[in-house]
Amino acid sequence: MGRKDFENPIFKDRAKVLKTSEETGGHYTLGELIVSPGGKNFMHTHSAFEETFTAIEGKLGVVLQGKKHYLQPGESITVPLYEPHHFFNDGEDAIKCHVRFVPGHDDFIKGIAIAYGLAKDGLTDNQGKPKKFSHLALVMDMTDTKPTGLIGMLFPLFKFLANRARRNGTERVLLERYYYEE
Repeated sequence: MGRKDFENPIFKDRAKVLKTSEETGGHYTLGELIVSPGGKNFMHTHSAFEETFTAIEGKLGVVLQGKKHYLQPGESITVPLYEPHHFFNDGEDAIKCHVRFVPGHDDFIKGIAIAYGLAKDGLTDNQGKPKKFSHLALVMDMTDTKPTGLIGMLFPLFKFLANRARRNGTERVLLERYYYEE
């Protein structure tokens, strides 16, 4: 059984898994995200799932199609496949939102567990990027997260390095440390 609660001191957010892909028969994965003031992630795309953000408490910012969208509680926005986006909180209070991945993608949860665990252990830079290139590649591959811009052009290299990290046992070690409960 994997962990279902994660905190990232770099992105200033906390994530909780509400429904796994396994629990929904693969239809979706649902998580809850609490984003502190100033919290955000970087511009990226996904090719394996659509992502829907629903504001629960506070005003959630989402950049999509080059525009800033502010979601009030109860409002949602769906990010289509391959569409650059990121979330943010530029307010003074923490916000809570739900994030739904369709179809379900439980490897996203495992990748978040690793990324957030590395951040808590000081093994990332001040922007949350894992210091070891193999760790970065593995997290990006597991979460199906492709950064935009120049680093996104390196994605085929990241896929190669992620596969190597699986073969040499790095993925197993990181999952045991940050994901699986004892």
